[in-house]
Amino acid sequence: MSFSYVAIFIAMLVLRPGSELFYKGFQNTYQIIAPLWATICCFVYWAKGKHETKSQRAAWFFIGLGCLSFTGGQTTWTVIESVLGEEVPFPGLADVGYLGSYPFLLMGVCMLLYSQHIASRARLFLDSAITVASLAIMVWYFLIEKMWIAAKADPFLDKIISASYPIGDFLAIFIATVALKGCSRQSSLRRSIGFIGAGLVMISLADGNFQYMNLVESYQTGSWADWGWSFGFMMIGFSSISALWWPKQAAVDKTQVSKRLRNAGSMLRVVSPYLCVVAALGIVILDDFAKDRAISSSVYIEAIVVFFLILIRQMLMLAENVSLSRQMASMNENLESVVEQRTGQLVALQQLTKAVNNTLNFTEVLIESTRHSRIALNASGVALWLLKDNGPGIPSSPYLRTIDGINGIDGDESLTKALDEMPLKTGVESILVRTEFSDVWNCLRAPLTWQNRQIGMIGVLRQNGTFAQGDEQLLESIGIEIGTALEHARQHADALAAADHDSVTNLLNHRAVHQRFDRMFTETRDAEKTLAIMIVDLNNFKLFNDTYGHVTGDQVLKKVAKVLNEECDANMLTARYGGDEFMVILPEASAEKAHMLATKIRGRLQNEGFSRPSEDRTVPISLSFGIACYPNDGQSRHELLTIADSNLYQAKNSDEGIVFTSESQRANRELRAEASFEVLDALVTAVDNKDRYTRKHSEDVTEYALWIADELGLSEETMRTLRIGGLLHDVGKIGVPDEILRKPGRLTPEEFEVMKRHPRLGELIVGGIPGMESILDAVRSHHERWDGHGYPDQLSGEQIPFMGRLLAVADAYSAMTTDRPYRKGMEFAAALEEIRVNIGTQFDPQMAHAFMAACERRGIVVPVEEAPVRKAA
Repeated sequence: MSFSYVAIFIAMLVLRPGSELFYKGFQNTYQIIAPLWATICCFVYWAKGKHETKSQRAAWFFIGLGCLSFTGGQTTWTVIESVLGEEVPFPGLADVGYLGSYPFLLMGVCMLLYSQHIASRARLFLDSAITVASLAIMVWYFLIEKMWIAAKADPFLDKIISASYPIGDFLAIFIATVALKGCSRQSSLRRSIGFIGAGLVMISLADGNFQYMNLVESYQTGSWADWGWSFGFMMIGFSSISALWWPKQAAVDKTQVSKRLRNAGSMLRVVSPYLCVVAALGIVILDDFAKDRAISSSVYIEAIVVFFLILIRQMLMLAENVSLSRQMASMNENLESVVEQRTGQLVALQQLTKAVNNTLNFTEVLIESTRHSRIALNASGVALWLLKDNGPGIPSSPYLRTIDGINGIDGDESLTKALDEMPLKTGVESILVRTEFSDVWNCLRAPLTWQNRQIGMIGVLRQNGTFAQGDEQLLESIGIEIGTALEHARQHADALAAADHDSVTNLLNHRAVHQRFDRMFTETRDAEKTLAIMIVDLNNFKLFNDTYGHVTGDQVLKKVAKVLNEECDANMLTARYGGDEFMVILPEASAEKAHMLATKIRGRLQNEGFSRPSEDRTVPISLSFGIACYPNDGQSRHELLTIADSNLYQAKNSDEGIVFTSESQRANRELRAEASFEVLDALVTAVDNKDRYTRKHSEDVTEYALWIADELGLSEETMRTLRIGGLLHDVGKIGVPDEILRKPGRLTPEEFEVMKRHPRLGELIVGGIPGMESILDAVRSHHERWDGHGYPDQLSGEQIPFMGRLLAVADAYSAMTTDRPYRKGMEFAAALEEIRVNIGTQFDPQMAHAFMAACERRGIVVPVEEAPVRKAA
């Protein structure tokens, strides 16, 4: 705009250099620029700006029309005076433009202020009217009245037009005052209304100065006051530009009471209108009284008008006070019930928080959550939705987890279906739920959150009645409490599951299965029922790991675990018992049932096997099963585990791969119940702890010795002696050093001499126990040879005690067929061939032939050459 003024100045200087016409032309022309610029700015903002209401948009259109009207009037004045060189007529077309700007500007500003509350608008206008009344009194007294008297001889229309200017200025100042007082209440237009009000004041003051200077005939074109018009319209234009460049959103008043309290203003704002009007009346009265020592009627009229304005203002204030008093009384009446309601809700929230945090059981948290939520919000029912994990890469979906309080209501199945189909939302929502039976439920839902992460939703339902804003806030708080409690319960359950389950197979781990087996065994014993256990070994698993790697080994373990879970009933326990061992506990099952299940599992895994994704061939999976059953195999949990483990060891060396306790083994355990035998058996256990071979070897020797005794037709008393002697024949090894017993290779001659001492040491130990005299021969002589080259006494032939000759065959066969750390056991047929070859040298022919006959009876291949068997007398 400054460039425009410079251009006009240079143009006028070229056209009218140094003349009076140049001076007037420049003054008249620059007066066009400011209103024209304001016109353009207002219309641009009207068309392109963002307006909160239609009235605000229309307001800028009218303000633009007001600026355009003034531009037209000033242009007419300039053309007549500067271009045509004539005196501007009064009244004329220029006056139409000037006076036409007032109604448009005033209407536009009033529409901007229209969004004020009606009581606030009335108080604002009255305060401004009282303030402006002081100025109006002085303008009327010192200007309008004198202008009317001075133009007494002029036509009436001229008088009206002359008076219209100060009246318009008075109204402009009035509206400007309203705008300036109200701009702090219009946060979205605060800056714009302030600029408009200041612009109107400057325009009105410039015009009032022009009227007064004309009245006293001292006006000169280009007076300093003339800039008031330009600056005033520049500020109006800038008001629209500021609104376009720096838009602000209107602040939303929370309540009507806070709006009225805020608009009440400070003490200075309340008192200032009265001070202004009193000062103005005082000046007018003093001036009027100084003229003729009397107060004129016009002054009285002005005082009466002001009085009525103040009276109306006070009545309005009284009405507002009465309204506020009624609102306060109503609030006080409702306050007690609101406080009681909120107190009850807070107590319910506290009880809910306590209830859901007193347990880490997920189901109990759900139950307590719905129950207390229903009480807290006085709801007909409560529903909980939880997020369901759909797998990797698939978004989680909500599912209806639990409903409380609507069972028994007509159509609750239809309501459940409608609730189950509701989508998940991220915020609080209040919706209507319609069922197939045309029932309508009000449902308020809020998210269940934990650490700002949504895990579901909670919804409360009312069939009659709506929800208040306070209910939304309470339900939101409940959602946070329940979400936190549910997540803690889930994490606790996950931690327990992780502590009780093997990380590879997801079966129960060693610790957990022992805990549950202990409880299950106690329940079985108290109920006098049966129970079976299976210890399952994955054969050659170390070789499998070494060949294919541990990753593939883990996949094999998972395969076995999968088959176990699929083949076992729901009431059975499956566990990973060790590195390559599993355990299955079968409540109310016999050994035969356990054997059938083991056969099914073993056959399936052998058929299905395992194949790696990169290979077509299938590798068979071989399992061995050791079975024990309560009460037949043991009276305690530890006995069952020991028997099952022992049977597993035998199963690994058998073709079937499944072993449960034989009758002879049960008979051996019956012997262990005897006090004297229990002492010696404890020594055998001690030896077995030093050398794992001893226990299994002793039981095998006992079994084979009984085969020979049965073939020879020996008495039950002799067979009982054999059972004890077979189990205790190596008890003397307790005195052999560990490094010799556990040596993984062949013994040196010196070490073998030490080993040869154990029959004598065994005789000494057994001989010290009452009632064990009958087995002394078996303990001392089971290493004697038929040809006399045995130890410890180098006896030969019939000199060797009967029990010693019998056990020598059983002991040799067990030693040859059992795996040792330094060698693999011989095949059964090869061992029998070795016995046949050594008949008459190492073994008693009678005992050797009896053993081979017993083996043949049991399906073991026996060499062809056999001697006749002599029955014992």
